Amino acid sequence: KIEIEIPEELEKKAKKLNIELSFLVAKVIRERFEKIEKIERIKRIAAKSQATNDDVEKLSKEIKDAVWRHYSKIE
Repeated sequence: KIEIEIPEELEKKAKKLNIELSFLVAKVIRERFEKIEKIERIKRIAAKSQATNDDVEKLSKEIKDAVWRHYSKIE
């Protein structure tokens, strides 16, 4: 269990909106950990990659072009 200080204005907003701050804080912390874990997974994958910056730029352009072609057909 941890204790944190919540600014008075946020406490008032939470009370007005009937929001339980402990659940909100737990949700925000959980989401932040999930984001950090995703970033760490991407870093581990990228560290094993043999791709050069030029390879990545070329792939990025190919993806953008493919997405543009796909969505331009929808209109």
